[in-house]
Amino acid sequence: FRPFITARLAEIEQELASLEESTEAIAPDVSIGRLSRLDSMQHQQMALAGKQRLEEERSRLVAAEFRIEEGTYGTCLLCENDIAAERLEYQPDAVTCVPCAQRKK
Repeated sequence: FRPFITARLAEIEQELASLEESTEAIAPDVSIGRLSRLDSMQHQQMALAGKQRLEEERSRLVAAEFRIEEGTYGTCLLCENDIAAERLEYQPDAVTCVPCAQRKK
């Protein structure tokens, strides 16, 4: 799973770099209409939310890399059983097995 995690981290870094401009504050002295300003602010908020989701995913993937280094990757943090490979393929940053995840809900 390490190559997939490394590749996804590189993708996230690229996506975050591309979001930099769209998350910058809109200067009040920029001459645009009221509706255009509201539209720009809405796009900025959506970009900020996307940036936050990407940063959270990056943190989880970095933690997964750490667990790989530790030798605990793929082990449920709650019951210490193995996490199914299918779950790790779908969500490589998973820290719990499916039964424990369902119990947490």
